[in-house]
Amino acid sequence: MTSEEFEERLDRAVRGMNQQANAGMPGYSNSDEFEKTVLAQLRVNCLGDADADPAFHDSAFPDILVNGFGVEVKFTSRSTWHGTGNSIFEGMRDEAASRVYLIYFRSDISEARWSRYEDCIKGVRISHSPRYMIDMDGGGSFFRNLNLTLEEFKDLSVREKMVFVKNDVRKRLKEGEKLWWFGDEQDHTIPVNVRLYRNLPSAIQSALRAEAALMCPEIFLGSRRKNKYDGIAVYLLTQHGVLASNVRDMFSAGSVAGPERGGDYVLRSVKGNMKAIRLAAERLEDALFAEYWGEYCSPEKRMVRWFEKIDAIRPDDPPSKHLKYK
Repeated sequence: MTSEEFEERLDRAVRGMNQQANAGMPGYSNSDEFEKTVLAQLRVNCLGDADADPAFHDSAFPDILVNGFGVEVKFTSRSTWHGTGNSIFEGMRDEAASRVYLIYFRSDISEARWSRYEDCIKGVRISHSPRYMIDMDGGGSFFRNLNLTLEEFKDLSVREKMVFVKNDVRKRLKEGEKLWWFGDEQDHTIPVNVRLYRNLPSAIQSALRAEAALMCPEIFLGSRRKNKYDGIAVYLLTQHGVLASNVRDMFSAGSVAGPERGGDYVLRSVKGNMKAIRLAAERLEDALFAEYWGEYCSPEKRMVRWFEKIDAIRPDDPPSKHLKYK
């Protein structure tokens, strides 16, 4: 089967899935279901011409193999065609896949699209590990700008890859932002685009405080507990390139906790920011919760789980008594 023939089958499979999804058929409500649906559709559309099988491991890239062609599957409930792809280091790459495609499904509009993987990569996102940034709206210029294919990039050394990534990030720096440093290993933290928290607009500060409180429930530890804000400092730096010179003030300054003297500054500051915290729980990526909470949590359960976590930290005076869920 040629790539052109396989792409014709991808077209048919995606059309069929869109018809099913819009008709309300099962198989389109979460990532696990959707991956099984894609596999079934590919088997139907390639019947007699090729075999479609899951990858050799649950964490392998890509998710499905069809006679030498690889298909990565992405599912999102967010209202966007942009997302995060796999690590650029491809530690679990299935070498049997000579060319990789992506099928991306948005559950908010029940629509799937497909693309050659290298054609939908717009850049690299830097956090604890460099990961591809997906753009299914036609903005995948990363590999075109490098004048490389995904397969050629895959075979580069870590150091060679990071040279390209560093140059890509430098092009996207805004006025006043600095390229700080890059690690050379896959598991290094790699901060970039450093900005000072105190110089950010108040709306962005509020959003960052919300994310920090959600990802790092340890802020509800006692006031004398050392290092309880360290996780927030790391989160802001690695996820957003934001440097907070005094993280404690993010939750205890009068501008966020109110003018009242004494009492629980952290609780008051969080209470005043609950709307932003709920929004963060809805929109943040699954991978962040897996990394910072150590567990996967679906968007509809995140606030409940967060309240369980912060109440467990302060069982004698559960914060949930003072914070409104809705």
